Amino acid sequence: MHTRRLYAAALLAAVSSLALTASAAELELKRVMLSSGGVGYFEYQAEVSGWETMEIPVRLDQVDDVLKSAVIFDEEGGSGVIELQGRDSLNEIFRTMPIGPEAFASPAALYAALQGEEVSVDEPVSAKGRIVSVVEETEDTEKGGTKVRHRMSIMTPNGLVQFIMEDAHGIKFTDDVLDAKVSGALTAISTNRQRELRTLKVTARGDGTRTITVGFVIEAPLWKTSYRLVAGTDNKARMQGWAIIENASGADWKDVELTLVSGNPVTFRQQLYDKYYVDRTYVPVEVLGRVNPRRDDGSTDGDETEWEQNGQGTPIEPAPAPAPTTLAPESPAPAMQEGDEITVTAARMPSQPGQVAAESTEAATSVIFTLSNSVTAGSGQSLTVPILDREIPAARISFYQPYTHPTHPLSAIRLTNETGTGLPPGITTLFDNASGRTVFAGDAVLSVLPIGEDRILSFAVDQKVRVDKADTHDAIISGAKISHGVLETRIVQRTVNSYTVKGAANEDRTVIIETPRYNWDLKSHDIAKVDATYNYLRLPITVGAGKTEKMDVVWEKVEAETRTILDLNANTIGYYASADGKLPEPVRAAFARVAELVGGVEAIDSQITAATAERDRIYEGQERIRANLEAVPEGSDIQRRYLASLAQQEDRLLELEQRIQQLTLEKQTAEKALSDYVMSLDI
Repeated sequence: MHTRRLYAAALLAAVSSLALTASAAELELKRVMLSSGGVGYFEYQAEVSGWETMEIPVRLDQVDDVLKSAVIFDEEGGSGVIELQGRDSLNEIFRTMPIGPEAFASPAALYAALQGEEVSVDEPVSAKGRIVSVVEETEDTEKGGTKVRHRMSIMTPNGLVQFIMEDAHGIKFTDDVLDAKVSGALTAISTNRQRELRTLKVTARGDGTRTITVGFVIEAPLWKTSYRLVAGTDNKARMQGWAIIENASGADWKDVELTLVSGNPVTFRQQLYDKYYVDRTYVPVEVLGRVNPRRDDGSTDGDETEWEQNGQGTPIEPAPAPAPTTLAPESPAPAMQEGDEITVTAARMPSQPGQVAAESTEAATSVIFTLSNSVTAGSGQSLTVPILDREIPAARISFYQPYTHPTHPLSAIRLTNETGTGLPPGITTLFDNASGRTVFAGDAVLSVLPIGEDRILSFAVDQKVRVDKADTHDAIISGAKISHGVLETRIVQRTVNSYTVKGAANEDRTVIIETPRYNWDLKSHDIAKVDATYNYLRLPITVGAGKTEKMDVVWEKVEAETRTILDLNANTIGYYASADGKLPEPVRAAFARVAELVGGVEAIDSQITAATAERDRIYEGQERIRANLEAVPEGSDIQRRYLASLAQQEDRLLELEQRIQQLTLEKQTAEKALSDYVMSLDI
């Protein structure tokens, strides 16, 4: 029957594919390089002879990265070719076929969709003709049930022939081209069955037997670093570094060389697997309007004929870009208090390092760790692998940061990187082995640590030591002079950060004080010999058992200030004239004289203000009297009193005007005397 034939065709295609794969070389994953930039480099190798085609399965979400970064190394051959079915290759294949994928739901559906095509059949009849119809029929079974059958009708040269498809054998299309398309469609359906998987076909071009390498960069989870630090009593510690990795590549790793790269490379993503088309302008097909000659009826009346025009279509708008996603960092865990110890009950951790865990190499922008042993990990598995095991300098200190804790320093260890390689950032678990027993001390965070640099790892609060902090600020005039009415002062701004450290009762301490750093001159310490960060200084102070020590950090800044004396107000002049101004005596005496002259000007100005105010009050009273005069009878006593009051006020106004004029002249004289005196000073 035809169903068997379809299955046989599919089986034949599968066998052919298996035969091709078996004869072709097989690419094996040999090397994986994971980068802290969120990508991984995967390298495959195979032994090939002549021209060969190999396959690598990749996930659909990795295809863009593969298209961006795939490389082929074939020293004896050509560059090769990489083939990949398109994202919607199934649709592209069926675009040129008379049927769609739904026609392959059953043989009856396939032949019904190809109505009119010519087929031949061997049994139960031998005939050749074009498909007329495929009709579903239901018949009873011997057991009282029903079953579905399909009656196919074909038109032959001898007439219509009908038969039951399920009983037929040897049904085939007589058109070889159509038969090939149907077989190709079946192959495409099989190839695209894996919706989230694509197959890279790599063709090696060359002669002879050789090794071909294929590599590409795809997205990979960040590999993480964690450290274990075991501190003893000799200012040294054993440091172990471990890398936590995940195999999220979609393929198993078997005995691969694993390399871990720590750095901050630039990485991009681009949708290279999608199809893009240029948005072209639609140009209308030019169609001439039909011309109807006007009938000549000897008149000018008649309808005007409108000419038709074609319109333009509306361009398709592109789809909006997807919204970006962001990941939020986890909140840090609170610091442990000193004394909150957890003893490791397992076997005591050795204090001496073991074998080299990984070979490290310093690159220009990164540190590369290559594991000594190959790695095997199934898809989706996580691994923790060693990358470091060294003994390094580690001094115990108390580290005071007022913004972390206002009164107590932190128990800390100061590491010096003498491992011969830069260390990537990671959380560090600290153990104390000073007593001979390994005790958990706390956790700390290690930032990037290049070769030869120091880092302070704080892991607990040192409650045995107390630090009191006080800040003072003064501004002192260290010099002044007056020239041509200008006061020039030299002011010393002085800030003192004072720290009083009360040590532990029974233990000596080295306390590192982290104090703010200013853009001023450091007077209490030699800035060239101080450990400094961008915003802080780190100053050591040794505190004996039961002792209290004090340290002052003194900053100074000298500022020059220029002020015009005549622009100063009376309060400022009075301050400079007093001893509180801390000016040199000649300058202070000059300001005392200036204060006298300014006082004289102000006294005159007060008299002018008083006379002016009285004059304004009289003007207001006269306005009221004049308004009342309009309401009283002529020749009445009240009119006479109002007129007499106006006469007195006029006399007083005359006196005030003369007084104001005299005072104004006196003020001008006093102001000139003040200006002449100030401009004459040269002290």
